[in-house]
Order: sequence, then C-alpha cells, then structure tokens
Amino acid sequence: MYQAGLQVTFINRLKRKRRMRMEANAMSMSMSMPSPLIGQVDIPLNSGRGGKWGRRRPGSTRYSFMSNASQDSEGSKPAFVDIEEEFLHAAEFGDIPNVKRILANYADLNIDCIDALGRTALRLAVKNEHLEVVEVLLEKSNQHHIYEAVLQAISAGHTQIAETILKHRRYLEMWKERRKLGDTDGFYKTAFPDSQFSPDITPLILASQKNQYEIVQLLLLRGETIMKPHKFSCGCQECRNRMKFDQLRLAKYRLNAYRGLASEAYISLSSKDPILTAFELAAELRRLSRVEKHFKREYRDLADQLSDYVVKLLDRIRTQKELELVLNKTGKPHQEKFESLARFKLALNYKEKKFVAHSSCQQRVVRIWYNGMGKLERANWPNRLLMISMFTIAYPFLVLLHIFLPNCKGAKVLQFPVVKFLCNAMSFLGFLLLIVVSTIESSQSVSKYRTLGTEYPRHHEVYGNFCEIFNNSVYGPDFPLRASFPSVTEILMSLWIVGMVCQECNQLFHNGLIEHMLDLYNLLDVVLITVYLATFSLRYWTMYKFHMALYFMENPNNLLDERGMLESVYWLNTDRIFWTPTDPINLLEGSFAVANILSVSRISYLLPANEILGPLQISLGRMLKDIAKFGVLFVLVIFAFMVGLHNLYWYYSEREDIELQFPDRPEPQDVKAAENFGGVFATFRTVFWAMFGRGEPDAVQLGGYNNTFTSDIGYVIYGAYNVAMVTVLLNMLIAMMTRSFTLIAEDSDREWKYSRSLLYMDYIRAGGTLPAPLNIIGAPKALFRLIFCNCCCCGEKHSDSDGQDDDYDDDAGLYPPRKGPLQNGRDVPRTHPGKLASIEGPPGGAHPGDDIVAHREINGRVNEAFDGTPTKTAPRPPSTMVALESAEEKLTYQQTMQRIVQRYIFDIQREAEVTEDDFEEIKQDISSFRYDMINHMTNKTVVEDELKAHMATIMQQLQTLKEELTPEKRPGKIFEKKIDISKQRITEASSGYATGHENPSIIAEDPETPEDISGDVQAD
Repeated sequence: MYQAGLQVTFINRLKRKRRMRMEANAMSMSMSMPSPLIGQVDIPLNSGRGGKWGRRRPGSTRYSFMSNASQDSEGSKPAFVDIEEEFLHAAEFGDIPNVKRILANYADLNIDCIDALGRTALRLAVKNEHLEVVEVLLEKSNQHHIYEAVLQAISAGHTQIAETILKHRRYLEMWKERRKLGDTDGFYKTAFPDSQFSPDITPLILASQKNQYEIVQLLLLRGETIMKPHKFSCGCQECRNRMKFDQLRLAKYRLNAYRGLASEAYISLSSKDPILTAFELAAELRRLSRVEKHFKREYRDLADQLSDYVVKLLDRIRTQKELELVLNKTGKPHQEKFESLARFKLALNYKEKKFVAHSSCQQRVVRIWYNGMGKLERANWPNRLLMISMFTIAYPFLVLLHIFLPNCKGAKVLQFPVVKFLCNAMSFLGFLLLIVVSTIESSQSVSKYRTLGTEYPRHHEVYGNFCEIFNNSVYGPDFPLRASFPSVTEILMSLWIVGMVCQECNQLFHNGLIEHMLDLYNLLDVVLITVYLATFSLRYWTMYKFHMALYFMENPNNLLDERGMLESVYWLNTDRIFWTPTDPINLLEGSFAVANILSVSRISYLLPANEILGPLQISLGRMLKDIAKFGVLFVLVIFAFMVGLHNLYWYYSEREDIELQFPDRPEPQDVKAAENFGGVFATFRTVFWAMFGRGEPDAVQLGGYNNTFTSDIGYVIYGAYNVAMVTVLLNMLIAMMTRSFTLIAEDSDREWKYSRSLLYMDYIRAGGTLPAPLNIIGAPKALFRLIFCNCCCCGEKHSDSDGQDDDYDDDAGLYPPRKGPLQNGRDVPRTHPGKLASIEGPPGGAHPGDDIVAHREINGRVNEAFDGTPTKTAPRPPSTMVALESAEEKLTYQQTMQRIVQRYIFDIQREAEVTEDDFEEIKQDISSFRYDMINHMTNKTVVEDELKAHMATIMQQLQTLKEELTPEKRPGKIFEKKIDISKQRITEASSGYATGHENPSIIAEDPETPEDISGDVQAD
C-alpha cells in the first residue's frame, strides 16, 4: 500500500511538473514567435538618424536596384544601398508587406524620395498598377505628388487606381482648397521641373483626351467642367494678363482645353445634344485653325475627330423614327422642336461631309427626294425615259391645274422635289436652246437689202436733202439699218431672264444675303443674270435710239441741225465701219458671249444628280481651284520677266522718236525685238503665248543693230523664262492637278453625295414649284399678299386660315411659305415628335396604338451619366405588351440621344482589344503575387524552425526523465514503453511537419497523456 501511495504521489508530481513545463514552453513560444515581416531584410537597428539612410537627402539619386530574392537565406545583409532604395524597390514591384514594414519601423523615412529618374514611390506604384501600395502611400505623400499620381494613372489608363486617388480623403481636401481659391484651370500654377504634365492639365482634361469614360463621369458628377477658352482675338483684361504672363502657355492652354472639349467621352457624357455640340465645336476649330497658324494641323485633326464621332453616333441609329428625330431636330437642346431635315441642313452649312454622306442620312434624303414618285426611283432607264416623256406631254395641263385649281390632287404632283428638279432642268435646257436659236438668228436680223431707202423712203428723202445741203455723204447715198424690233426669241429670252430674277429673289428672301452668297453657284447666277440684264438693256436701248432717230428725222425743222442729223443717222446705220469702239451693239455682243459661256457652264450645277458625271464635275471644280491658286505664282513669274524684257528692248520701239535721219545713215531692218518686247502690252502678249509654246526663238533679234551683248542677254532671259514657266511651273501645275484628282477619286463617293445633297435640298425646300418663266404668273398675287400681310401683321394667321395652296404664290418668291406639312414640316413643333409631319405621307402618321403605348425603359446607366439618377419604369401588364408588341414608341429627342450614346459607349467597350498594357498589368499582378508568396514562405520557415526547436526540447526532457528514473524507481515496463512511444510520435510529427505532409495515423490517434500513463502504471 505504501508503495502504491508513493507511486500515486510520484505520478501526481510528474503530472504537475510536466504541466508547468508545457505552460512555460508555450509562453516562451508565444513570446519568441517572430513577426512575418522580420527576418527578411537585415537592417541595422542602431543606424538611427545618424545612420546612412537617415543622412540621405530627399532628392538623392540611386544607380542600381536589387531584388529581395538576391538576399542570402541565412540572414546576410541585403544588397541595397540604403533603406530608401529598398522602399522604392518594394513600391515598384508591389511588395506590400515590405512597404508596410518599412513605414512602420522607420518613421523618419522620406516617403517622397526619388530614384535616378526622379520618380517617387507613389509614381512607381501607380506606373506598375499596384493598388494596395498606392492606398498605403496616399496617406503620407505630398499633395503635389498625389496630383501627379492621379494624372499619371489617367494617362496610363489605370482606371481603378485613378478612381481610388480621386475618391481619397487627401485629394478631396486638396480639390476643395483649390476650388475655394478659384483656381479652376491651373493656368497660373507654378510649373514643377520634374512634372511630366503641363500645369494647366487637369484630371478632367486628361481623362477626356484619353476617353476615360469612368473618370470623366466621376468628375462631371462631382461638378467639374472644362472651361471654354476665349476667342483668339479676345481683348479682355484676363486674356491680356495671360498674354503677358506666358504666350506659349496660353497657346498650349487653349489647345489642351479644346482637346478635352473635343473628346468623345466629354461630349457624350456632358452634352444634351452631342451632334449639335460636335458641329459647332468643329466649325469653331476650323476657324481657329485658319487664325492660329502654328497649331493649324492640331486643330484640323480635332475637327476631323469630331466629324468621325458624329458618324459613329449615326452608326448606332436603328429605327426610322430615331433617324427622323435626329435629322429633324432644331432649336435648343432642351426643346422638343423639330423641322424637316433641320439638322441635315445644318450639316450642309457646316460642311460636315461625312455626316451628310452617311448611308442613313442619304437614305432619308433620297426617300424625300422621290416622294410621290417611287416608281421613278425603282424603274430602269428605258422606263424612266418613257415616264419623263409622258410627264413632259402632260406638263402644260398640270400647270393649268396648278394655276386655276391649286388644291387639286393632280396639281400637287408639281410640288414633288424630283418633279420640280425635272421642270427646272427642262426650263434651263429650253433657255439654252433659245441661246442657240438667237445665235443663228443674229446673222439674219440685218441685211444689205434692208436699207433706209427700202424700209423708210420718206426718211431716205430727208437724208438725201441733208447730204445736199451740207455736202456730207460720209455714210453714202444709202446704208443698211439696225434691228428695230426684238425677235420672238429675244422676247422669250427676256421673259426667261425676268423669271430667273424672280427665282433669285425667292432664294435671297428665304436664305438671306450672306448665306445665299456663300454658294459659288449663287454667285454665278447673280453674275449671269446681271450680264444678261445688261445685254438686253443695251439691245432695247439701241432699238429705242433707232426709233428716236426716225422721229427726229420726221421733223422738217431738224434738217438744218447737222449734229443731230449725223447722230440720228449713226443710230440707224448698221454698217460697223462707221461705229465707235464703244457702240452698244459691240458691248452687248461681248457681254452676251460671256453670258452664254456662263449659261452653258451652269449645267454643271445639275451634274451631281448623276452618279457618273457628278464625281467628274467635282474633280473639275477642284482642279480649277488649283489653277486659281497656281495663278498667283504664274503672275509673279510673268511680271518679273515681262519687266526685264521690256527694260532691255524699250529703246527699239521708240527709235523713230529718238533717232535723227540723214542720207548716209543706215536703216536697220527686221527688228523683231521691237515688235515683241517694245511695248508693255506687246511684251505681255509675247510672254503669255510663249507659256503655251507659241513663242518664236528669234523674237529677241535686233536686225541691223550691231548690239550682240543685248541680244545675248535677251536670249538668256527669254530662255530662262521658257524653262521656268513651261518646264517647271506648268509641270508642277499638272502634278498638282493630278494630285487633286487622285484625292477626289479616293473620296469620290463622299464628295459626290455631299454635292448631290446640296442639289436635293434646293428642291426639297418649299416653293419654286413653277420654273422660269412660268413663275412670273404668281408674282402679282404674291406681291399683294406680301404687302398686305406685312401691313396687317397677320401673315402667319392669314396663311394658316387660307384654304388655298400658298406654294402657288411662292413661285414668285416674294414671301415665305406657309407653315404646314406640305412645306416640309415647318409647323412640326406644334405636333408630338412621334407624329412628325412628313413629306412622304399624311401628317400625323402615327400608329393606332400611340395613345396607349407608354415610354419604355431607358437603360439606367446612361440616365445616371446624364442626370445622375437612375430611371425606374413601372412594369407593363403582360396583356398590354402582347397586344401592342409592334406599336410605335413615343420618343423624345433626349431619350433618343441617350440611347444612341449608350449604344456607342457599350460598343466602344466591347470593341476594345487586348493590348500590351493588359499583359503588363498581368505581369505586375504576378510580380505582386510573387512577393506575397515569398513573404508567406519566409514566415512559414521561421515557424517551422521554432516548432522543431521546441519539439527537440521536449524530447530531451523526456530522455532526461527516463534516465533519472532508476530501475528501482521505475513504475514498470509499461511506463518506459509509453515514454518511447511518445518520443517516436513526436519525432514522426516533427519530420512530417517539416516535409509539409502530415501522417494521418498520427493525426487520427491521440497522443498519450500523463493520465493515461498513470493509469497504465497503476494497472501494472
């Protein structure tokens, strides 16, 4: 019993001792467990402020970096020069544990230290897209470096990092402080030498230039905007101050601002009417490119970029209704105001050729062009000719219907655009036919058989008496007569000219003087009409003078008036040998010849209607512009050589007035230089025709003059002129014209569609139903209504209440057309956009379900981008949706533009391809993951070493306990066996943990406890 009591006492003492040791070991392990960050880099703890890294200045530079992987695994010293280099290296490669450790252990570390390239740790982290490192460094970095970091993130396309910085507390504080100081554009901000961005570059401008939609939307919702620069010629005090401060910065500030304003992202997210904004901004940039020459290329590129952007928006239009809303929009962006093809007309005025030539716009315009004549559009050429012939036969009857029954259905045919074009084309061809007939009749209007004696015998007798009295027979006994009355052809041409005048007044009234004169064809029409008016005015004036001369000769008292009689005979005589150079017939024939040339060339206005002749006409027009530009250089060269040659040979043309003649003096013969270069006009004539190869090689010869030096100099100058003009300049002109033709050929389809659209719009507009000269018929009524409406101030009311078709009165072009569906929807603003009055059908052509169909849901993302709030739409009952599945939506212009912009943004994001930056981002992520795994494995190795040390201590204690127990004191063999089993299990567990593979048998079995051992001893 005593022995058993000793055994129990020993076992209890052993249990208490073992339990105390285990608690002590556990406490020592917890106290000696290393931090995950410690042991990776051996940093001298006694360096302090007097150490090497504490003495380095913030702007210090380094020349080499080494990776943490190059350190000795045994804990040797790192290969970094100092702690700053390790800090920069950790920030660059995304070693977030080391960054946190260094910031925690070294409070005096300069976080804004730079490397050899002047980059801070924050910029290195942003460059390599280490978001975690950026978040840690933002709390301690300088404000300037934070601003640089956000610009760098936006420039590199690191959207997530840029958003993180923009939403950070320190950046928001800096932004609010700048807003309080009124620094919105940063023009006067101090430029840092190490900054890679201009001081006036803001995050919004840079994000807009890079088309970072997320960043732009974030900044716009925050209230930031891009200030539009003042005009280039602005003379306000602010512009003068900026000009004095730095002219180059002002120019680049304007360019950077316009780059932001012209970006697709900024316009899409900030403008309620992106198309109108793009049109106006592109026109402004093109004007600025003509003024600010040193940035001409940049501004033109921005304007072209806006044109491409508008075309991309057009590509996202899906339905005819959306297209009509876009093309018919007018007024301010927030107004639901529409006019037929108003936006299309604006594109024509701004010369947005890409927009005009877009397939969607052309489809709409061509549809309106062939309104009411759809069969003509789909017919082949034989059928078209047959239809046009039938229409030509029926045209007189249609005109009568239009005059007397304007509301008749048949009379409405004349208001179709293609019909008006055909009528005007036939009218102009008829006028050209009259010109040909007039040219043929001009030789038959006078004859030697139509004299004063044969036509007016009594006046011939008076003329004979006058010759006998004054003995004056200068004009002979008889003479042929001038034309006394206009022919039928001249009367018809006069009516045509009056009709052309009315038509031109019509266009001036509707378009305005400035807009009308911007078109070269309108200028050609004005010149043409002016020349024709002068021509026929002179012709009728000569006829008037003819009859006044006959009237003068009928009075017997005028027989003694010699001067009056001679003047009367002059106006009667058609023999041009007696005419003065400025005779009216000479003047009118010259002007008539010029007018006829202009009339025939006016046919080119109709050529764009044809797909084959249109591009050729455009190429010809472009080459004529090149000739006009090159003409300046031609004039300079011709003037230079003309002056030189005239100065060389002026003496020989004046030799008769200088030289004295005497009998023995030799008389030089065949002095060709005097004929070719003696006078100014002779010199000009010679050098001009020499340009076309019509010059003579011996034109500089002096004949009998023995002046070889002058002759040699003349040969040199004349030869140099031929080389410079014929060989060089003419070939340059040919090359330039070839280049223009090539450029036109590349864009021939776009140029042709633009020119054709200009032609179409002239006939799509209201008015001009009857061509010249039939438009004269409505002139009296139109003039009366114009005066009456202006006096009574009720023009619009009268037009709305009148039941007759006002297009009849507008043929004279003396007052604006009535607002209504027939006039291309000018009164559309009074209707719903979904019921646009269209020229293709009856007004209000909406579907029957328009009163039931409600607005459908617009995607919430775009609404948030524009309004900042999501749009919620109540669900529609299923039965209603099924019943009205094909019903038309009631859309507004704002909803349509939101949809288009939404589609555009989604397509841009979907079409974005994988670039090199994406692979670089993956590379940086792998690098960050590598450093995380290195730190994790380092921490795991330290823990394993500690566990091995503690397990070795336990085994040593068990061995000591086994040795201390003598055979006499041993409780039994079972106790010794249990100790050996425990040692074996500890060894196996230690080896299994070291290899990273756990033994399932060891885990499954519970280790022996002192209680188990005690129980076994007692049993023994």
